[in-house]
Amino acid sequence: MGYKNNIFKNCSRIILSSPFLIILFTLFPESILAEEKLNKDRYPASFFDQYLPQNALQMVERLPGFNLNLGDNNRGFGANAGNVLIDGVRPSTKTGGLFSILNRIPAAQVDYIEILRGGVSAGETSGQSVVANVVRKKNGTSGRWSAIVRRAPDGKLSPNIEAAINTNLGDWKTAFDTDIGGMPGYRTALIERRDEDGMLLNSADEKFTHRKQWISINGEGSRNLLNGLLTLNARTGASEGEFSTTRDIFLAQLPDGSLPDQQLVIEENTDNQIKELSIDWLGTTDNWKLHLLGLGVSNDESYANTVRFRNFSNLTSSISNFSQDSEKTEIIARATYGFVGKDNFKPEYGLEIARNKLISDSSYFADGNEVLLNGANVEVKEIRSEIFATFTYQASDKLSIEGGITSEFSQIEVSGEDANKQTFQFIKPRISSTYTLDENNQFSVLAERKVGQLNFRDFAASNDAADDTIFSGNPDLAPDTSDELSISYDLSFNERGSLKLKLFHHWQSDILEQVILPSGGQGLGNAGDARFWGIETNLNLPLNWVLEDGLIEISHGYRDSEFKDPITNKTRITSGYTHNWLSFKLRQDVVKSKVAWGLEYWGNFKDTFFTVSERVTFHGNKRLRIFLETSRYLNSKIKLEITHINTGEYTRSRFIHDGTRSEQFRRSEVAFRKREPEYRLSISSTF
Repeated sequence: MGYKNNIFKNCSRIILSSPFLIILFTLFPESILAEEKLNKDRYPASFFDQYLPQNALQMVERLPGFNLNLGDNNRGFGANAGNVLIDGVRPSTKTGGLFSILNRIPAAQVDYIEILRGGVSAGETSGQSVVANVVRKKNGTSGRWSAIVRRAPDGKLSPNIEAAINTNLGDWKTAFDTDIGGMPGYRTALIERRDEDGMLLNSADEKFTHRKQWISINGEGSRNLLNGLLTLNARTGASEGEFSTTRDIFLAQLPDGSLPDQQLVIEENTDNQIKELSIDWLGTTDNWKLHLLGLGVSNDESYANTVRFRNFSNLTSSISNFSQDSEKTEIIARATYGFVGKDNFKPEYGLEIARNKLISDSSYFADGNEVLLNGANVEVKEIRSEIFATFTYQASDKLSIEGGITSEFSQIEVSGEDANKQTFQFIKPRISSTYTLDENNQFSVLAERKVGQLNFRDFAASNDAADDTIFSGNPDLAPDTSDELSISYDLSFNERGSLKLKLFHHWQSDILEQVILPSGGQGLGNAGDARFWGIETNLNLPLNWVLEDGLIEISHGYRDSEFKDPITNKTRITSGYTHNWLSFKLRQDVVKSKVAWGLEYWGNFKDTFFTVSERVTFHGNKRLRIFLETSRYLNSKIKLEITHINTGEYTRSRFIHDGTRSEQFRRSEVAFRKREPEYRLSISSTF
């Protein structure tokens, strides 16, 4: 592994071995590169007619060479920006995010979509070098609806109804949508447990089913007020899930159709209720814009599991129960003041204050006896503020520079069994530059310091019922920090072709990994420094030269990491960092026949996770999804999708040690999971 000592040598090796560059320079006929181009900075709604889109989301997904980034859902507002604007403004919602907003806009409401390059909209989408701006029509009423039926491999069906309408109510421009439905799931698995010498200890025939139901209602209204635009957003929703796992266990043998020696049954239930309200005002005077935002979110969640074990040979049994209720609230106030005039230099200044709170109550009983948990009852409060200044500078027709600096102050207070109070202060600079060689080629460089956000639930105890593991809460958690450097190259050719390469390297401090806590339990903690590097490739290749109106979208990522494990004192990869992945989508639109078909392919992947006493790997096989859709009937789009058409095979392996991973390896548990084909039939239309 000596190549890890030289990141430039390593990345050169990756680039030279990239199969997509080989495809690009050996398979592209000159006729593809020379096709007539549209104005690639503005796409009228008519450009998307061949796809019969039902909403703005489906239009954005078909933008040539554009990779949709829905943003994050961390605490706060400013750091979670995606790369899509609506009428030039970032949507002022969090839960559901861009996906929900774009899904609710009927295609008939879209006038055009423009591409903004080189950080020209840094104030709304900081850090995004390429941004899509969805511009809606000013007046009129339009809507969409869809009906969906999903079928799991066990034959269970779940319906789903979605509807949205955009209309004017007096002086208000409004949008409403609702989503009511459910999703079934089913898989099987063969589980083998072996000792350190590979001898079979026992095996299990496992069946897992899950059912999820939800309802959500969203509303948006905007009108002119006080020389500006006032926008109100509201969302309410609820969901519940039921998960059932049954393992028939056979001692010292594989399942052979006989009665099991033991049985394990796990029943899990989840319930989630969420409410959100935001008030947003945007005004412009004298070449400056003032943007004020107030947002509040409430999220109540509950989780419970019951684990029953029966030994048929000696007629013994056991039962355990874990439950957790949590209430999470967030209130955000944000103000920005930025220059929008015609000067090449456009600064923006802002302030954001957020208050977050989590109350979590947990309990665990084994055979009726309560087991004490570290972090069973926890209350976490955070007050965080950010003061920031950003800018965009159009140095020339070819060179644009975007940057800024943010000062973050926060205080996290934990109360409960293990009380603690911590104060943090971070300076977060960012600078990026985009150079446009010509209308087809663009280079971008980004250097940035990021501060991670803690998941408040890691301050509280949790339970993994399937692995029979209790994780302790950690009141001493601190955010990680990362210095990131990336270089991107964008090539566009003809109407729909594009290639994007991104090379990156991250240096991370105080990374979060599973460690032994001062309480003696295991849980998430700050574990030291790590670094990450890799290259990501995205290629959109029109196939007119072999398949009329065909398009293939290929994504490939090679990533690696390096981390000094405090438990084994050896260097390893970080938890949950996918090393190598490949996927592609093929689509052909037969416009004259109003028919489209396609497939989606996912290559093999392998993820590795580490706890104090275990190394866990999760491996997936090559998998296919196919679809067929038509718009020939009922003035609607009818679509049939089959996922896991070749059967999804996943292998989850646990390698368990005595005490910690630095001690002797004792046994393995390998689950060979299968997901049979799943079906989805939908009909949708607009009005």
